[in-house]
Amino acid sequence: MTRALIRKFAVSPSAAGLLAVGLVDAVGSGLYLAGGALFFTMVVGLSTAQVGIGLSVAGVLGILGPIPFGQLADRYSPRPVLVFLHLCCAAGFAAYVLVDDFVSFLVVAGLLGLAEQAARPMVQAILEQVVGAEHRNRMAAKLRVVHNVGYTLGALLAALALHVGTRQSFFTIMVGNAASFVLAAALLLLLRIQPHTRLTRTPAGTTTRKRLPALRDRWYMAAAGINALLLLHMTLLSVGVPLWIATSTHAPDSLIAALLVVNTVLAVLLQLRAARGTEKVTAGAVAMRNAGLALALCCLCFASAAYLDSTLSVVSILLGGTVLLTWGELLQSAGQWSLSFGLAPMHSRVEYLATFHLGSSVQTAVGPALVTVGVIAHGWAGWAVLAAVFVLAGLMAQPLASRAARRPQLIGTSPEEIYGSTDSSRFGPRPQGVQH
Repeated sequence: MTRALIRKFAVSPSAAGLLAVGLVDAVGSGLYLAGGALFFTMVVGLSTAQVGIGLSVAGVLGILGPIPFGQLADRYSPRPVLVFLHLCCAAGFAAYVLVDDFVSFLVVAGLLGLAEQAARPMVQAILEQVVGAEHRNRMAAKLRVVHNVGYTLGALLAALALHVGTRQSFFTIMVGNAASFVLAAALLLLLRIQPHTRLTRTPAGTTTRKRLPALRDRWYMAAAGINALLLLHMTLLSVGVPLWIATSTHAPDSLIAALLVVNTVLAVLLQLRAARGTEKVTAGAVAMRNAGLALALCCLCFASAAYLDSTLSVVSILLGGTVLLTWGELLQSAGQWSLSFGLAPMHSRVEYLATFHLGSSVQTAVGPALVTVGVIAHGWAGWAVLAAVFVLAGLMAQPLASRAARRPQLIGTSPEEIYGSTDSSRFGPRPQGVQH
């Protein structure tokens, strides 16, 4: 089994370096996610409401960061921009040690929200530079597996710090996360990647480059919107399911942690399988459709748990819902990688990726309110509406991707990049001007 896992992760030195960057980053993030909230309440002395407000502000401000930094990455290169953002994150998390009131917390959290959200599309762009278009989905799946392992390691380290329980041990959580960003930035500088092609001219057939082209590209934005709806699974797992189990079912509260472990383990074991064969837009759209169906079924499972009295039946249905949620999560991730890359023109690659990522930022900002007020508070009806949203989003993925694949912005893009072969019959005619 170990040898099979090693063969699956056989990568070039540059790809291995990128995985090392991801592991270091994820360990630091796991450290912070497991202990950050307690640091803010027990050490800084903030109320839970103040912590929630501050992190919500960070989520809202995070919407502003990706596009301008994406434009910088297109003009110069994603790597120096990502190194700069990592160093900003390092400074921000180190600054949390000095925070002593709500105002200073709000300032640091807001600046970190900008930097953290802007960094994620840069990782996507660098990944493509390292492994090329043909292998980026499989590499992204490997990176996601490494992230899950890193989060788990970071959480275990945080558990040690929380067990000690001193002020200094809490400080190590923030300082450790800051150090992980510094180390990740150093490893990025050592990566050998393909030279970046600077944005020096507009695409063929145009005379001037429009300002914010990705935001003006309605079909690309529509695909990003579908992805944002499916991304509600993130809040569902972290907020919706725990609250639903605790307030509306007969399941023991300890089951919440167990289901999170199940989600993490399945994500590590199945991510490569879920991403297999989804490199092209056509396959990515199918993955998005299937993700919507799996997420809808998980909603029905969770809703049903409130009407069961037997502990065994409640645990079984919640476990089944978690498995479906995890499979939907993995398919959505694979589809997101395919559509965000395959529908993005090369002349503004990183800006388009950053724009696609806005869905994640918006979901981070408004997802908790939608899930708690819109779903949990309305019981079965709320779950049914969310299931319908997932189904509709999944079913719309293929026609929207079909239309987006034929828009003029993709002139000059290889048909294999979109369709997987020179036969584009499934999605209709190619953009006029695309060469075989």
